[in-house]
Amino acid sequence: MKVKKSIVENFIYNMLYQVLVTALPILTTPYTARALGLHANGIHSYTEGIVTYFMLFGAVGTAMYGTRKIAYERDDQAQMSQTFWEIVLLRSALLGATLVVYIAVLCVDNEYAYLYRIQTINILATAIDISWFFQGVEDFKKVTIRNMIVKAIYVACLFLFIKEPSDLPLYVFLIVGSAFAGNAAMWLYLKEYLGKMPSGYRFTFMGHLRGSVTLFIPQITNYVYALLDRSMLKWITGDTDNVGIYDQAQRLVRAVTAILQSIGYVMLARIANLNASNEEEEIRYYIRRSMNFTLFLALPIMFGIIGTAKDFIPLFLGPEYLRVIPVLQLLGPLVLTMSLNSVLGVQLLISVGKEKEYAIATTSGALVNVAVNLFAIPRIGITGACISSLLAECVVFLISFGKAKEYLQLRLILKDNGIPLMASVLMFFSVLLLGNVDLAAPLKLLLETAAGAGIYFGIMIVSKNETMALILNKAMGKLRLRKK
Repeated sequence: MKVKKSIVENFIYNMLYQVLVTALPILTTPYTARALGLHANGIHSYTEGIVTYFMLFGAVGTAMYGTRKIAYERDDQAQMSQTFWEIVLLRSALLGATLVVYIAVLCVDNEYAYLYRIQTINILATAIDISWFFQGVEDFKKVTIRNMIVKAIYVACLFLFIKEPSDLPLYVFLIVGSAFAGNAAMWLYLKEYLGKMPSGYRFTFMGHLRGSVTLFIPQITNYVYALLDRSMLKWITGDTDNVGIYDQAQRLVRAVTAILQSIGYVMLARIANLNASNEEEEIRYYIRRSMNFTLFLALPIMFGIIGTAKDFIPLFLGPEYLRVIPVLQLLGPLVLTMSLNSVLGVQLLISVGKEKEYAIATTSGALVNVAVNLFAIPRIGITGACISSLLAECVVFLISFGKAKEYLQLRLILKDNGIPLMASVLMFFSVLLLGNVDLAAPLKLLLETAAGAGIYFGIMIVSKNETMALILNKAMGKLRLRKK
C-alpha cells in the first residue's frame, strides 16, 4: 500500500513538473516576443540551439543512464554512492572537455561571441545537474519544488528587468543563471541518501560510458528535429528573423506535445515490469489504452491549432509575428506524429528492450531531416524546414510501427478512434466557419475554442467513447470522495 501511494505521489509531482516546464514558456512567450522583438528572439533561438549541441554531446546520455543505474542500485547505499560519484566525475570530465572546445570555437571571434560567453554557464549547469539521481531514487518531489521556486524567481526577474531588445544579454543570463542555481540547490539534499563508501575502492568509468552511449543515440537524434532546422535556416538563409519565426511555431507545438508525451511516460515502468514477466497480452492491452488516450487528445489539439492559428497568433505574440501563422499550421500535424512516436518508441520499444530498433528509427528520421533541409530550405525557406520535420517524424513512425507491430492491436485501435477522428474534423470545419464571424479578436478566439471543445467532447459523450467514459468516471469518483 505504501508503494502505491509513492507511485501516485511521484506521478503527481512528475505531472506538475512537466506542466511547469511546458506551460511556463507559453506564459512568458507573449511578453518576451514583444519586449525583445523578432530579430533579438531569432538571435537567441539560434545561439541557444548551438549551445544545446555542445551540452548534449558533452553529457553523452549520462542523465538517462544514471537514472536507470541508480534505480537498480538504490537498495544498496554503498554501491549507489559509489555509482553516483563515478557518474558525476565522468559527466564532469566530459562536459569539462566540451567546455574547452566550446570556448575555443565560439567565444573568441564570433558574431554572437558576447552571448556565447554568457551561455558557458549553461554547460556548467549541465555538469552539476544531478536531477537524474533523484529521479532514480523516485524522489520527484524535490526536483519539482526546486524548479517551482527557481522558475518563480526567474519569471519575476523577467518581468522586472527585460523591457527592450537591448536587454537580450540579460535575458540569456536569467535563463542560464536560473538553470545553474536550480541545479546547484539539488546538492543540498544529497546527504539524505548517500552513505560512506568503503575506503580503498577504485573508480570505474568505462562501463558507465558504454551504457550512456547506448542510450545517447536515440536521444541525440530526437533533438535533431528540435534544433537542426533552425540552425540550418540561419546557415542557409543567413536570416535570424526566419529562425525567430520558425522557432516560435516550433515552441508552441512542442510545448503542447510535451504534455501529451508526459502523460504517456507513466506507462513506461508498467510496460517494463510486464515485459520482465513475459506478459505480452497485458502489454498489448496497456499499449492499446495508451494509443487511444494519446489519439483522443492529439487529434482535436492538432486540428484546433491549425484552425485557430490566424486568430491566436496576433493575440498571443503580437502583429510582428503574423508570419508565424502559416508555419504553425504546417507544423500542427507534429502534435500527432510526435505523440504517437513517444508511445511506440519510449513506452514500448525501449521498455521491451528494443533500444537498437528505436535508435534505427530515430537515426533514419534524423538523416531524412538533414537531407530534406539541404534540398528544400534553399528553395522554399521556412516551408522547407517544416516539410523536413514532418517527413522525419513520419519516417520514425513508420519504422517504429514496423518494429512494434507484434504488440499493436491495429484493427482495434483503428476501430476505437474512428469517431474521435470524425469529431475532430467536424470541430475543425466549425472553427473555420466561426473564423468568418465579425467579432473582436479575443471574443472570436474564445468562441472558436468553446465551440470546438463543445462539439468534440459532446460527440465523445453522446457516442459513449471508452476513453471519455474512463475520464468522466475518474473525475466523478474523485468528486464523490471529496463530498464524503
